[in-house]
Amino acid sequence: MKTIKNKVVRLVLSISFASILLLGTVSGINIFKIRQNTAESLQGLSHQAAQDATDALHSQKKEELLALAENKSSLADTSLNLILNQTRLVAMAAQDIYSDPGKYIQGRTDGELPLDAYDFSCNYQKEVLGSFSFHLRGPRSVMKSDSIVEKNGLIVKASLDEERLTGLMRRELYLAGYFKGALGGIRNFDNGDGTYNGIGATYFCLQSSGIDVLADTLTTAMVEYDARNSAWYREAAKLEEGEIYWTDPVPDGSGRGIALICSIPVYVDGRLVGVAGSGGLIENIQDMVQSTTIGDSGYAFLLNTDGMNVIVNADRETDSEINRFQENLLEAGNKELTEVLKKIGNGEAGISQVSLDGKENYLAYSPLTMTDWAMVTVIGLDDASIVTPINDLQKNIDDVTRKTTGDINGNIMLMAVLFAAIALALTFVIIYLSNKFAKRLTQPIYILTQGAGEISGGNLDYRMELESDDETALLGEAFNHMTDSLKDYIENLSSITAEKERIGTELDIARNIQASMLPCLFPAFPERKEFDIYAVMDPAKEVGGDFYDFFMVDERHLAVVAADVSGKGVPAALFMVIGKTLIKDHTKPGRDLGEVFTEVNELLCEANSEGLFITAFEGVLDLVTGELQFVNAGHEIPFICKGGEVFEPYKVRAGFVLAGMEGICYQCGSMQMEPGDKLFQYTDGVTEATNQEMKLYGMERLEKVLCRNAAVSPAELLRQVKADIDAFVGEAPQFDDITMLCLEFRERMEEK
Repeated sequence: MKTIKNKVVRLVLSISFASILLLGTVSGINIFKIRQNTAESLQGLSHQAAQDATDALHSQKKEELLALAENKSSLADTSLNLILNQTRLVAMAAQDIYSDPGKYIQGRTDGELPLDAYDFSCNYQKEVLGSFSFHLRGPRSVMKSDSIVEKNGLIVKASLDEERLTGLMRRELYLAGYFKGALGGIRNFDNGDGTYNGIGATYFCLQSSGIDVLADTLTTAMVEYDARNSAWYREAAKLEEGEIYWTDPVPDGSGRGIALICSIPVYVDGRLVGVAGSGGLIENIQDMVQSTTIGDSGYAFLLNTDGMNVIVNADRETDSEINRFQENLLEAGNKELTEVLKKIGNGEAGISQVSLDGKENYLAYSPLTMTDWAMVTVIGLDDASIVTPINDLQKNIDDVTRKTTGDINGNIMLMAVLFAAIALALTFVIIYLSNKFAKRLTQPIYILTQGAGEISGGNLDYRMELESDDETALLGEAFNHMTDSLKDYIENLSSITAEKERIGTELDIARNIQASMLPCLFPAFPERKEFDIYAVMDPAKEVGGDFYDFFMVDERHLAVVAADVSGKGVPAALFMVIGKTLIKDHTKPGRDLGEVFTEVNELLCEANSEGLFITAFEGVLDLVTGELQFVNAGHEIPFICKGGEVFEPYKVRAGFVLAGMEGICYQCGSMQMEPGDKLFQYTDGVTEATNQEMKLYGMERLEKVLCRNAAVSPAELLRQVKADIDAFVGEAPQFDDITMLCLEFRERMEEK
């Protein structure tokens, strides 16, 4: 039998002798051809290397330029988003206050509303709107002439002329006193050192009187001011409910610099009540743009894509093509620039090569998401940061090429002389080393083979000891490490498996506990013939935040509840327990449901450190009269089926969510149910169920399946709805809890 050692020696000797012979023949023929072609080849390689390096440098610079534009646009969006969020907060508060003024007027007539604390002054101490920098501004037409105090041509203090106020003006001005929380939100932007981040002022202007309430980061002496004459008010007043208006940069009304104002109209029953607004200086955006440096000559500017005018320029060359036509860059007559501006106007982001002032430039652009603006960065192709590295690279390549050509020519001649001597010496060395190498190669293989047999036989304590400095030593260590890992894995597998089983068991227990807290035995009231009720809750995770409840308030009144806690999982489930318990505990015979939700809201706000909230609907059915009293805290509207015919959405005004804000007053409504009528209530997990095409289930599809099954029992109705949802969703994962409840009023209870 031929050993591996003999095979290796013969193979090495055969390959070596053949290689030496072939190498000598080929080298002798080609050595002089190589010498002739070396210079030409190196020259071509140097040109190609220089071109590749130049292209790579330009590509890198373009990527850096585009990344810079995108980063700057993102920073600008962040500043504008602060202003938008504060404006929305004020608009939401105004909508809630003015849509139901009775909660705050408390039965008083317009003439009984106190206005003696309201005056026009700055930093006044009467605590009308809080101790923060709040004050009133308004037109001269609502001021007492003899109370006006002027300084340097400006009115700095005045009192209201109540005789000039209509009843509507008095009511809306009185309700403005409840803006303390919303306007005071501007405190959140305090940096702690007397400066503010993003927002300079927040205000709400009343349409009826022109008076506006203002929270300002820097109190000024401006008192006489009619916002209805300002662009931020006029343009917002033309918008539909919920639309947003951004002004162009305008001088700040207090003379502090250039500002940007966001405004939102507020409508109540189709009537414009006023406009909420927030304004912030754009100094931080301007500083960010003008401090942008790109190479030696690059710069950035901010562009309004609506009018293609420069909002903030680079503050560099005043006679550049960009600055000369900053009112409208389309008027520059630059065709290349015009094409790029069309892309910017379409909201695209990218980079283009444009000729400006007779020089080629890279121009990168990225749109802002908050306004019709775009951030643009520019650098010339002749900028030193591009040209200097290219020139240095070309010089280095030329120097290397010349030196390499000379070295190769000398080495070729020396190689020809040394080749013969080296070939002879190499022959003797190969014979000696091949024997030694074969022995050294095969010995570790033998040891590894023996060790592999031990390990495969189950001896995990066997250790391989290899006296080698090549890959076989690493292989031996790998075998040793493998045996250690196998032992550790076997030991750890049992504990890991036990831990996973423990966690799974605890989650199952939590799911069972939550399910047991909800009414789950049906029929729920088998002794009652007046009604039938059925409800289900399918959590998206192991535990959920949705819940339902139904219980007898007394012998003749049945209460039903459907609610949804913000968030999912264990935190939402814990908050759900609190909310369910409070609602049930406060629902008493003869108790107004608006008062129930008002008290529950206050209790939830006191212990809501995680910022969760609940949308909830509660109804109490009088089994004798059929009257259903209800209250809605930001929840979905129910569906009503009259006489078993078709289901229709019952549009009720939704109040504010529970645990969202203190001081909210909820109103109770009522409807009349007749025997045979059904009430269907649900959470947003039904209408927002999403299929694999990211389409929502929606109200329209829900109404259709309800109408198709209007005559079936509540239990069968919920099964049909769930089956339709499952068919729509398909294989898509469930993102939200799904909760449904159906109540059927069958017959009236005899009054005792």
